[in-house]
Amino acid sequence: MGKNNQVSLTDKNLDRLAEFLNRELEHPALAAQIPNGAHIFQGSYNDTALTRANLQLVSKILLGMTLGYVENAPLVMVFEYKPGRQTVINLSDEVRKGKVRTFVERFQEQSRHEMVVEINELVSA
Repeated sequence: MGKNNQVSLTDKNLDRLAEFLNRELEHPALAAQIPNGAHIFQGSYNDTALTRANLQLVSKILLGMTLGYVENAPLVMVFEYKPGRQTVINLSDEVRKGKVRTFVERFQEQSRHEMVVEINELVSA
């Protein structure tokens, strides 16, 4: 993603977060569903580029949490599914975390197996 696209994405996220916070201050509806310390991402039915970019970022953060180089925290998306209608989606539930752990474990096992094969080939040569 280029620098201009990153700035645009950041601006969109900040604008949507400001709108969300202003709505919540006026008429609390969703804030109680967001855990303390959560990373909040924005998504919208009419901005697939923003939603896709934020889901990609969530995937990287979730992988980092699984590998231990990102501090564990809830990940949620405030998703606008209709004009003015939003919902909170938990993006770091145990099912998703389990899928990431399984992926990492399979990668580790495959890598270990490939290294053993290479070492055995060297020993046999």
